[in-house]
Amino acid sequence: MKWNRKGHGALSVVTAGALALSLAACDRIQSLWKSEPGANPAAGTLAQQPAEGKIEIAKSDDSRKAVEPPKIDEDSELAAKVKSALGADPAVRLLAIDARASGGVVTLYGTADTRAHREQAAKVASGVAGVKSVKNELVIVAGS
Repeated sequence: MKWNRKGHGALSVVTAGALALSLAACDRIQSLWKSEPGANPAAGTLAQQPAEGKIEIAKSDDSRKAVEPPKIDEDSELAAKVKSALGADPAVRLLAIDARASGGVVTLYGTADTRAHREQAAKVASGVAGVKSVKNELVIVAGS
């Protein structure tokens, strides 16, 4: 079995470069471990000792905004109420019906097996509090 010599030199150069970078990084890490006071850049101003006899008092920041409660999406909440009502109705709970709402107008999507079930779904949806009107986009598919 012959080794593919093409590109072998480039692979060696990449490997040597990676080795050099890792060794350089090791040298930097060791300088952080030294106990020299100027060798630890992570210490910053936090490592400075306060002047003796001086106590600083933290001042409150009044510029903070009050925490606002999360806004409730009324349309998705209404759609969830309609889906819950459809799931509670024994005549239409087994049908594949999705409901979406926009400004109190509920649109029903999916399939119904009979015209009576399609109309019953619209009737249930219109009975939910907050529903202004119902767009019935249900398709009648026999055996659905």
